[in-house]
Amino acid sequence: MDILFRINEFIMLLYFSGLSVLAYDLAFRNRQARKVSFYVIILATALHLLIYLNAVFSLSRIPMLTTYEGMFTLSLVLSIVGIMYYYKNDSEQVLLGFIFLSFIFFSMFTFQPEPLSQQVEVSVIMNELLVIHVGLALLAYVLFFVSALHALIYVIQYTNLKKKRFNRTFFSLFSIETARKVMMRSVGIGLMTMTISILLGFHWGLQIIGPGIIVDVKVLGTSFIVVLYIMLLFYLKKMRNIYVFAILNMVLFIICMTNYLFVSQFSNFHIWT
Repeated sequence: MDILFRINEFIMLLYFSGLSVLAYDLAFRNRQARKVSFYVIILATALHLLIYLNAVFSLSRIPMLTTYEGMFTLSLVLSIVGIMYYYKNDSEQVLLGFIFLSFIFFSMFTFQPEPLSQQVEVSVIMNELLVIHVGLALLAYVLFFVSALHALIYVIQYTNLKKKRFNRTFFSLFSIETARKVMMRSVGIGLMTMTISILLGFHWGLQIIGPGIIVDVKVLGTSFIVVLYIMLLFYLKKMRNIYVFAILNMVLFIICMTNYLFVSQFSNFHIWT
């Protein structure tokens, strides 16, 4: 276990190095630094994937049934999606956003107070339904992040266009139309994914936990998040103010992450370890 911890620390160091060099490239536009950062991030992600697969085989299950395990899985997905985005769109800012959040989640997983275990208290009676429920929830978080990130890009590009500020940032980011499309599609798909996840989890909870699942603080919190996203889409349909929609989208993602990271501590079965 100590060796795995040291490997995790080395991966964290690689992520941090890649982020630092990438930040240097963004500040001084150094093409060589951009290449180095990309290769370092790929190396970190490859090692990340290897230890994840090692965890899958050693645990004989997918490590995503507790909050810390969810961070482990989410950090890997964010890194892979970030690299794919960069490979397709060549945007350092977007890559920086993905890898930074991945680094945060992976760091929290690395320094978790308890090691991974084959037996998880929340899944004594484990089945495929719970796996799908958790997997869809994690996918929804990724989609919400993608939407929030493109909302930020939309706000930046909108401001640049309004002030006729065609600087280096303007040309290195997506067009405002691309940011708008990805922002709206991601939040729509994420909302549907999270809704399905909640319904499946609710069904599983009634069978395993009982009626007490209805008043669980995590269930209530996540349901509230879904309601807020629905209200956000209704606001867009009625007011058609995409700029305000983008700002509210970013605020809502922060609320969503607060619910994921902190509300779980007060849940009866959405446990941390």
